Amino acid sequence: MVLGIDIGKYSIKMVQLSKDGETIKLENLGILNTFDDLNKFNLDNLSKSQLSACIQDLAAKMDIKPKKMKNIVTSLSGKSIDIRQITTLDMPDEELLVSLELEAKKHVPLDGTEAIIDYYHIGNNPSELDKIDIILVTTTKNKINDHSNIVKASGFKPGVFDADPIALSNLYQYNKQLPNDGADVILNIGHTSTTLIVWGGNSSFFTRDIEIGGHEINKKIIQELNCDYLDSDNKKNTEGINAFDMENNNNDDENSGIAIEKRTIFNDFAEEIRKTLRFYMKSNNQSFFNTFYLSGGCANIPGIKDFIMSNLNVKIENFDIFENVKTDINIENPEQYSIALGLALRGLEL
Repeated sequence: MVLGIDIGKYSIKMVQLSKDGETIKLENLGILNTFDDLNKFNLDNLSKSQLSACIQDLAAKMDIKPKKMKNIVTSLSGKSIDIRQITTLDMPDEELLVSLELEAKKHVPLDGTEAIIDYYHIGNNPSELDKIDIILVTTTKNKINDHSNIVKASGFKPGVFDADPIALSNLYQYNKQLPNDGADVILNIGHTSTTLIVWGGNSSFFTRDIEIGGHEINKKIIQELNCDYLDSDNKKNTEGINAFDMENNNNDDENSGIAIEKRTIFNDFAEEIRKTLRFYMKSNNQSFFNTFYLSGGCANIPGIKDFIMSNLNVKIENFDIFENVKTDINIENPEQYSIALGLALRGLEL
């Protein structure tokens, strides 16, 4: 039995899996908002103790005893980590580790503590015979300690520490196959940011955090419509990309029938995705994009899938994350469990 815990700023998600032979079964899952009153949601006031208490409360709600849970996997995210694919000489593990530690220091802002690295061996580099491709994950000891203390204070014994993009990549590889030609794209739209991942069998791994998610959309709705945070969250989840139409509707009588499409944060979001993909293509000019997979708690904002598809002219579908997991549980908004499920799959060492 393994428990994946996604420690988000908007909500905590847990997924509990078991494995019997080749069958993976969903035993339990749950979600709990970090703020009981959404009108009090404030990223700057979200304390570590609040996160620990929320993890504890969700575990109690799911009837999970933290001290009895021996196999848990959690993850770091955002600016606390750096993830990139690098090409390096094929060498013994001890020499490789020293080389990667030197490489890691170039990419992560040091905070007075040592860099902590993990790496994933992709395979031989297709164009240079004596080199290998590696996904290098870097953080610092301070970041690890902060994360570990949150987990400890919730009553759990810290287990494996992963990274959100790696959890999503593991989830993708469990359900899909890397395309031999071109690359697939994962868009995990969370509340505080969106994780974008590009990867193909012959196209390099790339990930970037886009600082637009449900929270930024809520803030724009509040700004435009002068409502509170709870109302903005409801409008986002029920009206989606049309949440900003109220101002235009109020002026219908004054219009002469000529409508000008209003630019919203959804346009900014699509443009950030476009910029990221252009950047990727500069170093992967022989690649192209196959399918975009939507995941994350905000993947089901009404209209967002069609909006991205039409603005970027891409094939896009919701990521069926539980496709290969046996379950009798009726799951509401399953995409919100993407990271937690990816973490749990890591714990099963697939």
